[in-house]
Formats: sequence, structure tokens, C-alpha cells
Amino acid sequence: MRRSLLAAGLCLGVVAPSFAEPAQTMAPATMHKLPSVRARVVQLIPANAEIDVSSCTAGWCYASWRNLFGYIPADAIVAGAAPLAAAPPPVVAAPAWGWDGPYFGVGWGYGWRRW
Repeated sequence: MRRSLLAAGLCLGVVAPSFAEPAQTMAPATMHKLPSVRARVVQLIPANAEIDVSSCTAGWCYASWRNLFGYIPADAIVAGAAPLAAAPPPVVAAPAWGWDGPYFGVGWGYGWRRW
């Protein structure tokens, strides 16, 4: 019974962080330890940073950024992650010119004494 409860707890502990919703900061924001302006500052988050929001209540959102957790003012957050810009396909072209001659150097090529 104990082992099954321990296994269930470990599974929930591994899966729980995946319940966070992706979001983005609109402007530079300050992450606090508690939902208060007077609480200790955990870290400063730059504008347009992608964060994971767990829950929002009373104007504060519990979120994580760079493996640190804390509270961010809700008015500094935009729901949803930033759209990814599609990269253009690479252009592959034949080289304009190339060297066809023998290699003159150490190791391989013409002039190597051990051939």
C-alpha cells in the first residue's frame, strides 16, 4: 500500500509541472516570493520572456521562469506563448567555382614520400 502511494505521488510530482500554461510578459516584470509588492524579489523578468503560469488570483499569477517560481503581477502577462516565426527554407546552390587539382600538403597527395 505504501509503495503504491509513493509511486502515485512521484508520478504526480513529475506530471504536475506540465499543467502550467505558456504565457509571455508584455513589459519587464518582477517576480516576488509572495503575492505582494513588499515581498522579497525572486528575479527580474525581461519583456517578451516566455513563462509558465500555474494559476492567477487577485491580480497575481503564480508562475515559473528559468526554474524559479514566484508571483508576477497579472497585468504584466499576456496569455499564450509567442508565435514562432517560420524560417525560410535553405537555398542550396552549386558552388561558383571549385579546386580540381591535387592536394599539396602534409599527409596525402602528390609528393608524399611513403607512397
